[in-house]
Amino acid sequence: MASESATPRRLEEILGHQFQDPELLEEALTHASSAGDHNERLEHLGDAVLNLVAAEMLFHRHPHAREGLLTQWKSLLVSRETLSRVGERLELARHLHVGGGFRGEGVPRSLLGNAVESLIGAVYLDAGGGRLPEGGGLSACARIAERWLEPELAALPERHARAHAKMILQDWAQAHRGVTPTYPVTAVHEHPDTHAFRIAAEIAGRRFAGAWASSKREAERLAAWEAVLVLRAEGEALGSHGST
Repeated sequence: MASESATPRRLEEILGHQFQDPELLEEALTHASSAGDHNERLEHLGDAVLNLVAAEMLFHRHPHAREGLLTQWKSLLVSRETLSRVGERLELARHLHVGGGFRGEGVPRSLLGNAVESLIGAVYLDAGGGRLPEGGGLSACARIAERWLEPELAALPERHARAHAKMILQDWAQAHRGVTPTYPVTAVHEHPDTHAFRIAAEIAGRRFAGAWASSKREAERLAAWEAVLVLRAEGEALGSHGST
């Protein structure tokens, strides 16, 4: 349940929007497990609005990025993981109205991400939706979404690069060394309950620092990222996969 000390006015200050219709804010913060009108319809609307304003933000911020890269970045920007982090920064757990099995337990991070979308939907309607000549609802959502997502926007190129480290390394290796990277297993840790693999990226006989992970796939990705970081430090230009 929402904290009694978490006043709507304080939340509006955190959100950066003062609601003309307080009932919209209340609905946006009410999970389906609680009694009364809940936020699923607003979440549906907010999802669509957020995808639009996120696409426009990236379009203007990265005028030379191609469509494929913009699509991948937008997917990261509006992902459940990203929105859950936004919900944590906004301290939405203190304001959500939940019921049933959620009472007495910590609010799941997924509910915070859902609440971010429902709040976007509520702001869109509260600011006039798309009916005003100046597009008041979209303008208000773009303004607050950019504010909420600023840390994520700044980290987006690096997050994308980490996720696509193997392809970035492969593009560089093929272009500059004429080979494809290999990923030999250099060590294995076995335990009755778990296991881990240490894998290193190797290009044209050069082996980079290895990385540990519980799966070979993840260890390869981490090893590729280690190699990307080393090559970047040496002055090599390794861009984001999909940028060309």
